[in-house]
Amino acid sequence: MPPLALVALLALCARAHALVAHDLSAEEYYSMPRLFDLDEYEGCLARRGVYCLGSFELSPGGRSSRVYDLMQEYSLNWVDNFNHTRLHRGLCVSRHCAAPATPATPATPESGLDTWFASCVNASTMSSHNLSARLYRLEYCARGGAGAEADAGAGAEVATRALPVALAVLLALSAFSTALDLFLSDHTKKEYQWALSWSLPGCWRALAAPPAGAGAAGDLRALDGVRVICMMCVIVEHVCWLSALSYVDDIRHFEMLRRAGDVMLLTNSTLVVQIFFLMASFLLAHKVLRESARGQPPPPLRSFFSTMLNRIIRVSPSYYMVVWFAATWWSRLGAGGPQWAPLVDAEAAICRRKWWVHLLYLNNVVYPDDKCLVQTWYLAADMQLYCLALLLTLALARWRRAALPLLGALLAGSVALVFGLAYSWRLVSTFVMHNPELVRATYRGEASFNVLYQSPLGNAPGALAGLLLAHAHHALLARDARPRDNRWFRWATAAGAPLALGWAAASPLLLGAGAPARAPAAALAALERPVFSLFVGLALLGAMHGVRPVWVRALSWSGWSPAARLSFGALLLHMPINKALIAARPAPTFLTRPAVLVEWFGVAGAAYLAALPLALLVELPVQRLHQALTARPTPAPAPQEKTNL
Repeated sequence: MPPLALVALLALCARAHALVAHDLSAEEYYSMPRLFDLDEYEGCLARRGVYCLGSFELSPGGRSSRVYDLMQEYSLNWVDNFNHTRLHRGLCVSRHCAAPATPATPATPESGLDTWFASCVNASTMSSHNLSARLYRLEYCARGGAGAEADAGAGAEVATRALPVALAVLLALSAFSTALDLFLSDHTKKEYQWALSWSLPGCWRALAAPPAGAGAAGDLRALDGVRVICMMCVIVEHVCWLSALSYVDDIRHFEMLRRAGDVMLLTNSTLVVQIFFLMASFLLAHKVLRESARGQPPPPLRSFFSTMLNRIIRVSPSYYMVVWFAATWWSRLGAGGPQWAPLVDAEAAICRRKWWVHLLYLNNVVYPDDKCLVQTWYLAADMQLYCLALLLTLALARWRRAALPLLGALLAGSVALVFGLAYSWRLVSTFVMHNPELVRATYRGEASFNVLYQSPLGNAPGALAGLLLAHAHHALLARDARPRDNRWFRWATAAGAPLALGWAAASPLLLGAGAPARAPAAALAALERPVFSLFVGLALLGAMHGVRPVWVRALSWSGWSPAARLSFGALLLHMPINKALIAARPAPTFLTRPAVLVEWFGVAGAAYLAALPLALLVELPVQRLHQALTARPTPAPAPQEKTNL
């Protein structure tokens, strides 16, 4: 990025008027009503009680309220703090409040429970804080012993019954294919490769195969390590995100940590998703440019359709299987808990309505506020950007010299467009968007999430940086250059990774504390992804050309490869696993650093273990079947002519 752009950004931020958070003493803070509270759930329903979960809007019960004023002032810093004028309660209503009078007209057994819940919480807040509580969002009211379940519909019931059948078919295919692989001769196996696609030994060999070493086309060994580390960053960020989405204990501790250095880095670590976009477009362009350099470029039209088909076959089977599971069996497999209905059942219902949008890879732009497996926005945006990157790469194949200037201009244009949109629509950067109240709302109606975070436009910098990296890499190869012999190249590329890490950690500080001003917020929203992507691209360019600082040597370890191949399954599965664990908890989550570490490695381990059968039964077999069916037969050797001596 031009230095003047950074100077301009810093100048804007320095002049920005930042709203400083209203600082409260511990006594003042704990004079406010408790933000989250959960009653015992299982015991309430076991005694045929009534349990309700919902959110309340507070207002002063009299003419003035010092506590309410404190709550309003403290909540003005919405970037770091929850809205303390809203309470969230899970209450065993029948234990705390007498049942209302029976209505004169007949009604269902569940009628009036919301009114009972609202009056009970209102009576509690009036007596304790002289604050009136109005129910503004009811999640559910359940009566113990009722045993009522929502009807998912005939289509959903068919899909639910069909999933175990599909799993049985996959296991049968695996057993049959494995038997063939174990007992057929090597000569026969060559003729029936398609029948061996589901062989467990064959899939295991593909999973555990060592990575390709460094060659004439560059050293790409570090990419596997980068993929695993980035996946771990995504998982730990989602662990904290899901905890903040649920009921949280000790909110003061949570809010005080919001501006800690490690917490800001963790919150902003979703920038690593740009590395996935970067690697996907780099590997795509790298393949096309390598074939072009060999003089074997396929026709552009055929290359486009075959490459896109390979991508769809690579991603779709496992993706569709997990969406199928989320829409059917996910909500049925849990033990349940006070938050199970709003966290798991509600999302499963969205998956039942929106499954067809996922099949078309449009879930990030069609019904964007209805989130089924929220992390899969990446797969939709990746497929869209992959298609555009492929078209752009094929178009630039004949004009290699113009590629770098044109791609640089496109990157600058995308930054300018995002800045214009962010300024006009008051869009904000990643850290600001991940504020507590928007996390609880899962960004519903938030333009910053829909227009920037999960859209192709907002993630175009990562894809364009990957194309720039591929063309710069091949330009150096074509010149037979040895850039690692240049001291400035070594220093610059070795600094790329620390600069990217520092940018992710420190860029939120440019906006100051509290609600950001309009121009600096728009500038950071436009610049945070391209700056991060260019730093990462610079670091990878050095790694490909022999610059090997400590982090490159560590990420080039061959042991990363199996975990890298399982990372796609871990991406799909870690959120359902983690969400089910949180939803089944009977009490609010206590979010501390030790708790996050334990949950991070627990969820990551469970996700990678669950990704193993998904890879062996779905992902790898389909890829192997496609390769076997599309492989060109090896021509038989020409018979030798006999010579009479």
